[in-house]
Amino acid sequence: MLEQITNWVVLMFENRSFDSLLGHLPHIDAADGIRNREIILPYPRGKVRVHPATDLCDPIPDPGEAYGNVNVQLWGEYIPASNAGKSPYPLFPDPMQAPFNVPPSPGVATMDGFATDFYANFCWEKERQPIDREMQSIGGVCTPGIAPVINRLAAEYAVFTRWFCEAPTCTFPNRSFYHGGTSLGKLDNDTIVSYSWDQEMPNLFDLFTAKGIDWRVYYDKSQIVPDCAINLAGLRHIGMWRSHSAPRTQFFADAAAGRLPTYSWLEPNMFFPPLDDYHPPTDIRAGEQFLARAYEAVRSSPQWLSTALIVLFDEHGGCYDHVPPPAAPVPDGRPGEQGFAFDRFGVRVPAIVISPYTQRGTVITDLFHTCSVLHTLRERFDLGPALTRRDAAAPLLEPAFNQSVPRTDQVELTVPEYHHAPPTKEQRAAAFGDTPDADLLFSQWRQASQPELTELATATLRNAARLSGEDPDQVPVTVDGARHWLAKRFHQAGELKST
Repeated sequence: MLEQITNWVVLMFENRSFDSLLGHLPHIDAADGIRNREIILPYPRGKVRVHPATDLCDPIPDPGEAYGNVNVQLWGEYIPASNAGKSPYPLFPDPMQAPFNVPPSPGVATMDGFATDFYANFCWEKERQPIDREMQSIGGVCTPGIAPVINRLAAEYAVFTRWFCEAPTCTFPNRSFYHGGTSLGKLDNDTIVSYSWDQEMPNLFDLFTAKGIDWRVYYDKSQIVPDCAINLAGLRHIGMWRSHSAPRTQFFADAAAGRLPTYSWLEPNMFFPPLDDYHPPTDIRAGEQFLARAYEAVRSSPQWLSTALIVLFDEHGGCYDHVPPPAAPVPDGRPGEQGFAFDRFGVRVPAIVISPYTQRGTVITDLFHTCSVLHTLRERFDLGPALTRRDAAAPLLEPAFNQSVPRTDQVELTVPEYHHAPPTKEQRAAAFGDTPDADLLFSQWRQASQPELTELATATLRNAARLSGEDPDQVPVTVDGARHWLAKRFHQAGELKST
C-alpha cells in the first residue's frame, strides 16, 4: 500500500523511551509493556519504584543521555568505578574514562541502572546528593490517562513495540542517523556541527532535492532557525534551506488547503520556550497539544487519503525502559568516538504510523529502527541506493499499511488543557538538566538566567558559533540573547539569509 501514500509528514519529538510514554498501553503484548509490573531500580542510597508519574514534568532534572550515561543505564555499573560523578561529556574537565562503563563481556543488558545513573548524574550536575523524593522522579512514567493523545493514537493506528533509536547516546547523533543513516562516528551533541560542512555526506533532503521532489521543513519562528538546517544539513546550503523552510503556521494552512509537499519535516519547539517536544522536564501536556494539532491538521486535510503521519522520538533521553537493545548493523567504516563500534542500537523509543490505510489497533512487534523511515522513503520515491549499511538493513514500514480500503473515521482526541507560563526561579533550579556544552561555572550562570536555555539550544548555538568562526564559549546564556544572536547572523529581513 505504500504507493497510495504520496504525502509524508514526519514529526520527531525528543527524549522519551517507549515505557516512558506507551508502556501502559492495554492492547500490546504483556512482554512489551510494564502494566501491572513491580519494577524496582536500585541506587547507592536506596531504591526507586517505577510508577505512574505524579508530576507532568517527570523526570526532573533531565536525565543523562550521553554514551557513558546510557551504558550505566543498560548495565548498572560505572567502569571504572571512578567514572561515577564525572562528566559524561568529553568537553568538560575530568570526563569519564574508557571503557565508558561498558562491561568486559557485556552480554544482554540488565536495564536496571537508570536510577544509579540518575543519582550520579544529579550529583555531578548539581554538586549535591538528591533526596529520596527527588530520586523517585526517574521512576515516573505515563499512563493513557496522563498522556491521552499519544496513547490514543497508538491504539487507533499502528504502534511499533520494538522500535529502537540508532545509537546509545544523545540527540544529534540519532537525528543524523535518521536523515543520513550514520553519524560519521560522532557520539556527542556538541561535536555534531552539520551534515555538509564538517560532515560532508548525503542525506534525505539532498536525495529529494536531486530527484526534483518537493519538500519543506516547518518550524516555529520563535526558534529563529530550523534545527535540521543548523545541525543536520549545514550552512553551506543555506540558500536551499531558505527556499524549503516555512513557519509552522504555514504547515497548518498548507494542510487545510491541500498544499502539503511530498515530504514534510515538522519540528516541535526544541530550543526556546514555549517548548512542546516532550523532552523532560518539559510539561508533557505541551507535547500532547502539539501532537493533537498535527494529527487533526493531517486528518482534516483534503490530502488525507494520500498522507501518512509518522510520529517518532530521536532517543530515550535517560528515561526508563525494560527491553534490552539488540545488536545493530555497523553503518559504515568510520571509527566511533570513545571506542564505540556502532554495533548495537540505542534504547527503545515510541513510533506510530498514522494513515488511512492503517487498521485500528495495529501492533507491530518485529524489530524496527529509525532508519526504517529513510529506507522506506528511498524505496517509495526511487531516491537511489542505500546511504549506509544500516540504512540498507532497515525493514520497510509496509506492515503499518495493512488496510486496502481507506479509513474515513476521525479519531476524537482528549487533549489536556495546558497554558505555558515562564518557570519560577525555584522551578528553574529544580529542572536544570544535562548541559554537555560548557563548564560547571557556565551552567551556574545559565541556571540564574531569565529563563534558561535548553541543552539542545546551547549546543546548537555553539555549533553555529564554530561555523561563523567565533568562540563557542562566548554564546549568549539567555533566551532573548540567543534569539538576537541567531537572528543577527542568519536572518535578513525576517527570513533565513541566502548566503
